[in-house]
Amino acid sequence: MKNILQIILITFFTFTISSCAKKDDSTTAAATAAAGNIAGTGTTASGTITGNDNLTGVFHTSWYGQEPSGGCVDNSSALSGHTYLASNTNSFKKIFIITGASTFTTSEVQYSDTNCSTMTAYFNMLADNVTIGSALTGLTAGSDPAFPTSANKISYTYTKYSVFANTTVTVASYLSRLGVTLTSGEEKEIDEPSPAIEYNLIAAGDTTCSISQTKSCLYLGDGSSADNKTDWGSSDTYWKE
Repeated sequence: MKNILQIILITFFTFTISSCAKKDDSTTAAATAAAGNIAGTGTTASGTITGNDNLTGVFHTSWYGQEPSGGCVDNSSALSGHTYLASNTNSFKKIFIITGASTFTTSEVQYSDTNCSTMTAYFNMLADNVTIGSALTGLTAGSDPAFPTSANKISYTYTKYSVFANTTVTVASYLSRLGVTLTSGEEKEIDEPSPAIEYNLIAAGDTTCSISQTKSCLYLGDGSSADNKTDWGSSDTYWKE
């Protein structure tokens, strides 16, 4: 479980690459910086997921249990280990954003500097119909990090994606990686042509986590197309400032 960030991003893009390449019903709009907007469409935090009062706000993924300031990962090992990032990326964020009572967005944002100030690209997956299900107990805690031994089932459907790049390098990177043709400086919104329910496990409570033991955490399993999750398996930790 050590390489948490790598696991979630591999899962994230394995799910998405094939579908993005074949979407035809896309729209293009200039990317905006609306109040509260983190990185384009679907990244404004709002509300609380019905069924868990702790699922609210913005959570950042960790790197080997660390909580870098603002969620900005600039570790050279992280960058070199994630070869799908554009060659001009010197820092990045992976974010889980609660956007409503039944919606969330997972967002990957790339930056050209080492302090996540100059954004060059983002890729957002917008989930709808989020439902918190029954509780499970007796789960495997594991280590580094340890996960809760209880969690809730959760289901959701990815319905839309928003993609943005503003450099020649990041435009080319998304074309190669996702099969998406972008105009530099413009966001492209893409509807999922075949929305499907994904089933998972989730835990978010008042307990602290990670090395500092000062953060509230969200634990998320590896999604499945079948409602058969009984333990964490490959799972991910997000932390909240």
